[in-house]
Amino acid sequence: MEAHGGGGGSGSLRRVLVLAFCVAGIWSAYIYQGVLQETLSTKRFGSDGKRFEQLAFLNLAQNVVCLIWSYMMIKIWSTRSGSSSSSMGAPWWTYWSPGITNTIGPALGIEALKYISYPAQVLAKSSKMIPVMLMGSLVYGIKIHPS
Repeated sequence: MEAHGGGGGSGSLRRVLVLAFCVAGIWSAYIYQGVLQETLSTKRFGSDGKRFEQLAFLNLAQNVVCLIWSYMMIKIWSTRSGSSSSSMGAPWWTYWSPGITNTIGPALGIEALKYISYPAQVLAKSSKMIPVMLMGSLVYGIKIHPS
């Protein structure tokens, strides 16, 4: 049995490379989306120089695509495992509450932060982790050690 942290030679190196590739892909997609969103929200288009004002609709469209994609993945994975979707985990309607808040939250955030640059938005959003870590330490006694 292979240990997760042990020196497995090429197996460990391969896992590290796959992890690095996945992290790079996620960050690349995140940065690319940010550049596109910043361009859409700040650049003036057309002969009259108007700004694109339908970012909330783009957010809604993105979430609808994600909803359809996740529904397809649930159907594919449930048929692969050979069991019906009703016997796998929580029923589909229990996902509506988190799904709705996940859709509405960013749309409201886009409207609230419309006049703040994207780098300032990223800085504000990335600092959300600090209170979470503090509450985890204070309430649950979680110790956070730097690597």
